[in-house]
Amino acid sequence: MQDSLPFIIAFIGVLLIAIAAYFMSKSQPEDETVNTVPGARRFWVKFDAQKAPGIIVPMKSDPDLLKEALGFKEPRPAIFISGGASGMSERDVQMTKQIVANGIVRFAQEHQMVVIDGGTESGVMKMMGDARREKGYTFPLIGIAPMGKVDYPGHHNPNKEASLENGHSHFVLVDGKEWGDESATIVNLTHAISGGGEKKALGIVINGGKITRQDVYLATSKERNLPILVLEGSGRFADELASAHKSGQTSEKVIKAILRGDITLVSTNEGPQGLYAKLVQHFGLQPVKK
Repeated sequence: MQDSLPFIIAFIGVLLIAIAAYFMSKSQPEDETVNTVPGARRFWVKFDAQKAPGIIVPMKSDPDLLKEALGFKEPRPAIFISGGASGMSERDVQMTKQIVANGIVRFAQEHQMVVIDGGTESGVMKMMGDARREKGYTFPLIGIAPMGKVDYPGHHNPNKEASLENGHSHFVLVDGKEWGDESATIVNLTHAISGGGEKKALGIVINGGKITRQDVYLATSKERNLPILVLEGSGRFADELASAHKSGQTSEKVIKAILRGDITLVSTNEGPQGLYAKLVQHFGLQPVKK
């Protein structure tokens, strides 16, 4: 017994060290600074089935540094989606879900596009996340929202107006208090991830209101000059922009500025295949046969 005592003591010592290390790791905060992006910090969004990495960033963060912090070091084709489903009839909602799932989401998975949207459980953003999760797809889907307006599991926000959606793979929360504070980050990150090539990036407008108008205005500026695909028939700003594009007439200065950019229309009547075909054409890729 006395001969084995040193071994027992050593074993207990190792066990105590392991237990201490375990509890120390549990007590440490998950937030950590992001050395490559000044003022940013990492966090995790823990949903029931999985967890998604996120970064909280200042409003004017460098998009090139941010894309690398997210793990996108080499240029990749990128799409940003702006809009909602407000004012749609139930029939229009179901039609839009099909267009999103079998048009955008299918295309993104087949060609491993990086897709960026607002990341919350509402409208088109929820449609995107639901379709990606239900189909078990793996393309990156980055949700970008203002920190002051959202909550997520483990983060209670008494001022929240939306929750983060659990089909997204990454999140970027802009350190802002209002909807629209995220617009520049959405547009700039799309441009950065794509490497700045016009044929490697695209914005898609579905329905939408004031914030979508702002997103598209920033995207079509001379500094970014991102092409825009408008889903005509989806309502609100998308239809307003489509009508102005076809007629060449508008009294709004913002829409006049947008129309100087590269605008393409696709009708909801063309269905998922119509939108899918426009994406194939824009990116110069071959359709994948089912």
